[in-house]
Amino acid sequence: MEQSMHSMTGNVNQAPAPILAFKQLPQEVVCFKQVAHGRPVFWIHAAAGGNSIWQYQRIANVSERTLYAIKPPSIDITHYWLSGIEARASYYVALITSIDPDGPYDLGGYSMGSTLAYEVTRQLVLMGHKVQSLVLIDPTDMSSVQAWAAAHNNSDLGAQSLVLRTMNFSLLHDDSTQGKTARGSLIHRDDVSGYTNLDAFIERIYDLGVQRGLRLAKDQFMLRVIQDHQLLESLVCNGYNRSLPEHCEVQVYLFVNRSRAMQGTAAPYILMSDYLSRGIEENYNAEWLVKCRRFKITELECTTHFMLLFEAESLKPCVELCRKLYQLGPVSPVR
Repeated sequence: MEQSMHSMTGNVNQAPAPILAFKQLPQEVVCFKQVAHGRPVFWIHAAAGGNSIWQYQRIANVSERTLYAIKPPSIDITHYWLSGIEARASYYVALITSIDPDGPYDLGGYSMGSTLAYEVTRQLVLMGHKVQSLVLIDPTDMSSVQAWAAAHNNSDLGAQSLVLRTMNFSLLHDDSTQGKTARGSLIHRDDVSGYTNLDAFIERIYDLGVQRGLRLAKDQFMLRVIQDHQLLESLVCNGYNRSLPEHCEVQVYLFVNRSRAMQGTAAPYILMSDYLSRGIEENYNAEWLVKCRRFKITELECTTHFMLLFEAESLKPCVELCRKLYQLGPVSPVR
């Protein structure tokens, strides 16, 4: 019986890739790897928005199947209704099923992307679909992210921190695509401290960013800042406390940061003041550890939550798991 189940899974994974219902992918869907056979894999962005999907390339590199990453929509008045995890996940379910109507599905995400992937899984299961695997990389509790967002909304240092964080994530992305070391070009908060005028702060940090390799025009960078702010606000506005249905048979794999530090040594590159992270620096995924206690939990040797995807050695256990999960042949549940 077990062999028969494995054979059936193998046949599904080796089947011809679904025929797309459109000539061009929706702008929210990025194809990291195109393969002619096998059901596609879907990974979902974190609260850092479009910047956060590019590190999924490491997952795509070991996958034998097509891997799509979903990024948030650009600023568009028609997307005002994407408020809250459940509404946004519903939109992503529509995107996923338009690409692969039948499944079964393999999903993953990092940080708040884990929450989105979890809710997408829940909705797919309730629709009668099968989800084979769900990979969650260091998910963040909604209460922690809400506290983080509130702290950033109520001060000038919070606004500056948003700009600093968007700049450094942009530089990290550019560095990683060019093979540079993580943090090699990042801007430390001491380099841009002392500004009371936000416009002057933005001018200074943008000039430094260009000097250190930023490849965005100023209006493109500011658009990214606005997108990151809007995305975070839309994700936390309604809270989230759902659980997978009891009959759900999905294999869930949870990876957590062993250091339990959210910012840690990365704080000077993310926050203009450590005060902004007071109370949420540690135990930011305690609720997830309880929610997923019956699933396989693996600790990753990383320095901080925010640097996890940029530390190749830290991510190896997750990459190796995905190598096994996303092969074309028969796949057994990975223990």
